[in-house]
Amino acid sequence: MADIENKNIIAESEDGQIILSLEFGDNQFSKFDRIVPTLQSGLLVFGDSILEIKDARTKIMGNSFVVHSENILIYAQGLENESYLVNSYLLGGNQLDPIKLVSVPIKQEEYSDIKDSSSSPELIVLIQQDIKTFWNDTYDIEIKVFDKSINPNPQFYQSLGAINQAEINVTLKDFEGNELTKLSGQTNSKGFWNDDYFVYQNLVSGGTYLVEVDVSYLESNNSQTLETFIISDTRDAKSSN
Repeated sequence: MADIENKNIIAESEDGQIILSLEFGDNQFSKFDRIVPTLQSGLLVFGDSILEIKDARTKIMGNSFVVHSENILIYAQGLENESYLVNSYLLGGNQLDPIKLVSVPIKQEEYSDIKDSSSSPELIVLIQQDIKTFWNDTYDIEIKVFDKSINPNPQFYQSLGAINQAEINVTLKDFEGNELTKLSGQTNSKGFWNDDYFVYQNLVSGGTYLVEVDVSYLESNNSQTLETFIISDTRDAKSSN
C-alpha cells in the first residue's frame, strides 16, 4: 500500500522543466476505516508558471494514490523504492493530455525554493459592470482574478488559475475626485467577487463616474480605471443592465 503519510512527494519530467510537489500530513480514516491521505499543500511548477493545488480529494488505491482538485487530476502509480510514475491532467479546458512525471529525491532547501517561488503571481483581472444605471436602481460590478502563468487567456466563466482571497477595492468617484462610494472584499475559491451600490433618486448627480479597481494578492497588484454612467431619471430602471 502506498505510504505517503507525513511525506513530501516530488516528481519531475525527463527534461526537468516540470516539477510536481505534494506535501502530505497525518492520514485520516473514513467511516469504513479506509485510509484517507491529507494533502497539506501542492504545487505544479512548469517553467515560470506555478499551479497551486488546493481543496483536493485524495485516495489510496493499492500501491498508488489519486489527488483530484478543481483544476488538476493526479494519478501516481507506485514503483520500487517508494518512487511513483505520475500522470497529471490539467482540468478546465478541452484537452486532457497527461503530464508524465517520475518522483525523484530532492533536498529540503530545493523544496522550500519551489514553495517560495509562488509568492508573487502576475494577475489577470476581468471586470463586468453596469455601463449605465438609472436612479433608484442598483449599480453592479463583478470581478474574476486569475494567475496569468496558469491561465494566460482566461474567460469569465473559467476557474482554472483562479486566485482565492485576492483583496478587492473599488472606488466610484466623479471627475473632480469626489468619492461616491467604496466597495471592498475578497475573491472566493473560484476567484470571484461581486458587490453593488444603490443609486438613490436626487442624492446622486447624473453623469459619468470613474470606477477605480485595485486588486492585490501577496506581493502582486493590478489596477484599472473604468467609466460608468448614472442617468438622473427613473424611467425604465430595470432595463439599465
